[in-house]
Amino acid sequence: MTGRRMRLAGIVWLVAGLVVSGCGAHRMAPMDPKAVGSLKPDIEDPDANLVGMVEGFTVKGYTVLLVEPFRVDTTQIKDEEDSRLAKDMSAYLQAQLLKRLQATAIFARVVDGAAAGAPPAGGKVLRLQGEIPRLTEGSQALRYFVSFGAGAAKAQIETRFVDAASGQLQMITVDRRAAGMGIFGGDSRQFLTESMDQMAEGLVKFLRHLAAGGKPGAR
Repeated sequence: MTGRRMRLAGIVWLVAGLVVSGCGAHRMAPMDPKAVGSLKPDIEDPDANLVGMVEGFTVKGYTVLLVEPFRVDTTQIKDEEDSRLAKDMSAYLQAQLLKRLQATAIFARVVDGAAAGAPPAGGKVLRLQGEIPRLTEGSQALRYFVSFGAGAAKAQIETRFVDAASGQLQMITVDRRAAGMGIFGGDSRQFLTESMDQMAEGLVKFLRHLAAGGKPGAR
């Protein structure tokens, strides 16, 4: 095989590998990001997407983070299949957040809110609550026949960080991702888990930035 043919074969195999594995989720502008009380998610952040934060809030003073299950908006659930998808994606997102946060040194303890009833005693506790207001598997047919982003699987998460002792809201974030490149249109659930992975990773990276003394916004 000549050098030119070998290079061409290598490019073909590389493209095929990308098509099979997908190229991961990409960030999108959130749809209808909602204010919570007086907080508006109006600060663009490279990790968390959109952020609203109380002046003077810092994660440094908290030793415990209680990660509660994310609720999926009922408008996204139309049948039993949607209900199963919502339950699975909510559980997956929480598991990813717990795993990633427990691997960092941001908080002394990261607690599963699905297993813990009341906030754990000892230390200052911050609650991480959230919602998945938009969750769609997209269209495999559109991804296969049209591509260029058509039929992508999309998810959006909205978080609230609440001081457990006072019940006061300290920070909100909104993130949205889409994924849709794979062989024969790809697997919708895989695309959604890719989106959840990246949103969890972005949120944890943002919290590390805050713990290091950073602020939301451009780096």
